[in-house]
Amino acid sequence: HDGGICQVHPAGVRHIHKGRAKQWHCPGLKRIECASANESQVIIALAGGEVIYFELDPISGNLTESKTKDVGADVCSLDVGTVQEGRSRSMFACVGCRDQTMRVVSLAPGKLLDQKSSAALPARPHSVALQYVPGSDGGADEAILTVGLDDGSSLRAGVDPVTGAISSSPAKRFLGARPVSVSRITLESGPATLLLSSRPWISRPDVAGGTHVTAPLSYAPLDHGCSFTSEAIREGIVATAGTTLRILSVEGEGGGSAGVGSEEEAFNSNKVSLRYTPRQMCLLAAGSSAGGAATVDPNNKKLVLAVVESDYNDFGEEEKKAMGFDATASSAKSGSKKKEKKGDDDDMAMDVDSDEEEDKKEDKEKEKKEDEEDEDEEDEEDEDEKEARATPIRGPVPPTPGHWGSCIRLVDPADSCSTLDCMEMGRNEAALCCAAVRFHSRGGEALLAVGTVTGMTMNPLRCSASHVVLYRVVNGERLQLLHRTKVDDGPVLALVHFQGRLLVGIGRTLRLYEMGKRQLLRKCELRGLPTYVKTLQAAGDRAYVGDMLQSMQFVRYDSTANRLVLVANDRTPRPITCQELLDLNTVAVGDKFGNVSVLRLPRGADAAAVDTSGTRALWDSSREDSTPKLETLCHYHVGEV
Repeated sequence: HDGGICQVHPAGVRHIHKGRAKQWHCPGLKRIECASANESQVIIALAGGEVIYFELDPISGNLTESKTKDVGADVCSLDVGTVQEGRSRSMFACVGCRDQTMRVVSLAPGKLLDQKSSAALPARPHSVALQYVPGSDGGADEAILTVGLDDGSSLRAGVDPVTGAISSSPAKRFLGARPVSVSRITLESGPATLLLSSRPWISRPDVAGGTHVTAPLSYAPLDHGCSFTSEAIREGIVATAGTTLRILSVEGEGGGSAGVGSEEEAFNSNKVSLRYTPRQMCLLAAGSSAGGAATVDPNNKKLVLAVVESDYNDFGEEEKKAMGFDATASSAKSGSKKKEKKGDDDDMAMDVDSDEEEDKKEDKEKEKKEDEEDEDEEDEEDEDEKEARATPIRGPVPPTPGHWGSCIRLVDPADSCSTLDCMEMGRNEAALCCAAVRFHSRGGEALLAVGTVTGMTMNPLRCSASHVVLYRVVNGERLQLLHRTKVDDGPVLALVHFQGRLLVGIGRTLRLYEMGKRQLLRKCELRGLPTYVKTLQAAGDRAYVGDMLQSMQFVRYDSTANRLVLVANDRTPRPITCQELLDLNTVAVGDKFGNVSVLRLPRGADAAAVDTSGTRALWDSSREDSTPKLETLCHYHVGEV
C-alpha cells in the first residue's frame, strides 16, 4: 500500500521499496513451494511443511520475518486472506496440506501461526481463498473459505471471524475434470470468487436473496486468472489460456463478453455452417507430425473435433462445381455486368449531338423513359440470376437411388469452432460414423476411423460397398489418409475403440480389428445379431451393442479364447437410436418413438457367459434362446415429461 513491490521466487523473497531491493533467502537447499500476500502480509511454505510469516513494518516500511512454524505436513496451498476495512492486517491465514486437511491459523500479534481449526477434505487441496463478504441482513461481514480440490470439485465453508472455526457442513460442487484454481475478484462492486477448472466459474453472494450463487462463465477454458482494473475496464479479469493473455469484462446479466448469472448464457455456443447433415462427431487429441513417428505430448496436446457429414440424394462438391454452381463468382460476374451496362449507357448519352437536342427534345424524353424501363428490367433479371446461382443445388430430380454427397470436417473447438480441414468423399460415398481409436501398435497415437458406404439405398437398406477408412491428424490441422479396408456383410453404422483395437458394427456382425500396414486385420467376430448394429459403446472387456430394431445386446470379449460372447439381450424390441453407459452394468437407451429406458444386466449373467464347463456351448447349440435377459429399471415417454 506504500508503493512497494513484493516478489516471491523459489529461492526467496524480494522486497522493493523506494527504489531499493532487499532479499530474503531460503535456508540451506530448501525451496518455496507456495506463497500468498496482501497489502501488508506475506506467508510462504517451504518444502517439508515449514511455514514462514512476514509482516510490513508501518514505520520503517521494511518487510520483516515474524515467525516460523512446522505444520507437520507438506503444504500445497496458502492464502493470507484480505484486510477488512478499518483493520491493518488479516487476522487469519489458511493452509492446505497434502494429507487432505485444511487448517486455519491465527495472524494476531502474540498468537502468530497458532492453529485455530482444521477440517478433513475429500481430496487434496489445489488452491484456497479466504474472503469477507457482506452479511445477509446488513450486519457484520462473513468470512467465506473456498477450497479448490484436485478432483475437480470445490468446497465452500464459513469461518467464524472471531474464533476461526470452520463450519461443519461445507457446500461441495463438481466443476470440471481439471484441478480447481481459486482466486478473488471484484464483480458489481462486490467480492466474488473465480473458479477455474475445465471451464471457468464465478461464485458470489446474492445479498438480496440471502444465498450464494455459483454459475459458469460463457467463455473458453482458462489456466490462470485474477482481478483487473483500468480506466477502460472498471471491473475485469486478466487471465491466461495456453500461450495467450486475455482480458475479460464480466457482466452480471450475461450481456457482455463473458456472461454470468443468466441461465440462457450458461453455455458458450458457436455456429458452424456445414455442407451436409452431420451424422456423428468425436474428439481426438492431435499430436502427430507429417513425417515420422507419432509424438503425443500430454501436456501440450491439441483437441480437435471431427464431424462426418452426408446427405442422401445430393450432389458432391465436385459435381456442383462441374454444373457451374459458384455463388462468389456469379455475384462478381453480375456486379461487373451492371457496371458495363451503366458505362455503355453513359457513353451513348455523351455521343448525342447537342445541336440536335433542341430539335428532338420530345423524342429524347421518350427514349430516356424507355431506357430507364429497360434498365430496371435488366437489373431485375440480374438479381434473379444472382439469387438462382446462390441457391444451393439439391440432388438429382427425379431422385436417383444410391446418390450421396458427403465430407469429413475437422473443427478447432478452442478457436471459435473454425474449420481446419474439410475432405470431400468420393462419388456416391457416404460417411456415416466415426470414432477416435488408439492402436497399441501406433504407440498411443489418436487416429480417426470413419465408416463409409457406397451407393447405399434406404428401402431396402443395401449398399454396393462398405469401407473402414483410417486417417491421422497432421500437426493438429489437416487429415492424412492412412489406408482403406473393404468389409463385407453390410453397411458400417457404428465404430468404437476397444482395448487398443477397433470394434466395428457391420450389418448383423460385430467385428474386432487390429492395425495393419496396408489395411485393418480381422481378429475375431460375432455373427448372427438380430438386424443391424446401430450404436456401440465399450467399457473394460464389454461392448454394449444397440440394434436397429431389437434393443440392446451386451457382449463380452474372452481374451483367452479370442472370441466375442453374447452375455445378455433385451426381451423387448426397441428401435435404438442412441445410448449412454451409466455404469458397468447399466445403460440408458432411446428409441425412434421417443421412449427412454434404463436397462441393467442381471447379477451373475456375466460370470456365466465365459466358462469352461460346457454350459455355454449348450446354450449356443440350443434352438431356444436361453440368453439371460436385461432388466428394465425404468421406462418413460419423452412427451409425457
